[in-house]
Amino acid sequence: MNNRQVRVGVIGGGTWGNYHLLAARQLEAEGKVSLIAIADEFEETAERQSKAFGIKKYLDYREMIQNEDLDAVTIATPDHLHRPVALYAIQNGMHVLVEKPLDLTTSGCREIVDVSQSEKVLLMVDFHKRYDTYNLDVMQKVRAGKIGIPYHAYAYMEDKISVPLNMLRNWAGHSSPFWFIGVHKLDLIRWITGLNPTRVFASGCKGKLQSQGIDTFDSVSARIVFESNFICTIDVNWVIPNQFEALVNQGVRIIGSDGMVELDGQDRGLRYCSTDDGTLTPNLGALISHENLFGYRSVSGYYVDPIKDFFLHVSFLKAGGSLEQLEGHYPSGIDGLWATLTAEAVQMSIAEKRVVELSEI
Repeated sequence: MNNRQVRVGVIGGGTWGNYHLLAARQLEAEGKVSLIAIADEFEETAERQSKAFGIKKYLDYREMIQNEDLDAVTIATPDHLHRPVALYAIQNGMHVLVEKPLDLTTSGCREIVDVSQSEKVLLMVDFHKRYDTYNLDVMQKVRAGKIGIPYHAYAYMEDKISVPLNMLRNWAGHSSPFWFIGVHKLDLIRWITGLNPTRVFASGCKGKLQSQGIDTFDSVSARIVFESNFICTIDVNWVIPNQFEALVNQGVRIIGSDGMVELDGQDRGLRYCSTDDGTLTPNLGALISHENLFGYRSVSGYYVDPIKDFFLHVSFLKAGGSLEQLEGHYPSGIDGLWATLTAEAVQMSIAEKRVVELSEI
């Protein structure tokens, strides 16, 4: 172990926490990370991941942080639990990666950002759509003026109903399709154009999930005005049938003064059909893994690349780099604050049936 190797703990060992563990394990095999422990309040989950990765387990993240000499933690808990975990880790000197959204309140985001700045630690939010190579190409071309001045856009993201009913059953009622997936598209449009949102009008529909015992919106449609009078409509839902050919259906269309760009983020051109599974269209840009010549499993794709990026940023800091040098190279706490500010406005607009003006950050 060298002094640049990042000592890591993962908080939350569910579906997304597993990607954190896989990313850390690969960089551990490359000598850049030491994966120390997993913390999860559910003993079964903590035990399963502890055995799978050969690491210590904790049921209380605070005990893990106090007992282990960690440099960084990654947080993959349910959305409404991010704030207390992030604050505790930061106040104990940890560099922190938080899954989106940073918090469900603007005030909570501001608190996390302020504490991270006072403690001089790295705070990164996992807006992983920025790490999709297709989206990166769109951003570069739009920022370079290839479609002229952006005028308007349409973005959509849809999850199978199995996501709230099965994957997130225990906490989907604390969230909504805009909080869970809409913030991805909001951050993506903001990143692609370099423009900040200024006002919102939104509406939402309930019914199907309520009939299944989950009191949350089935779908949300938000019309968001950005700086320079650029307008984007974002439609999200998490009730498409489980028979759909992919877990997520998504896309983006942007029109400018001198051109346009369209991206089908779901159908990347690969299709399978079998008697057992029906038709499937996998997105290998999200995650792909294989055993390499050095005897360990390599993982890549936008599910894991931002997590690896976070660990490498922490390694850079351990080697003497500064936060100022990293600025602009990762989705920051301020980016997380913009997403939550907008999502709160969407929520208020639905409840009050009016246009909501956004305050400045």
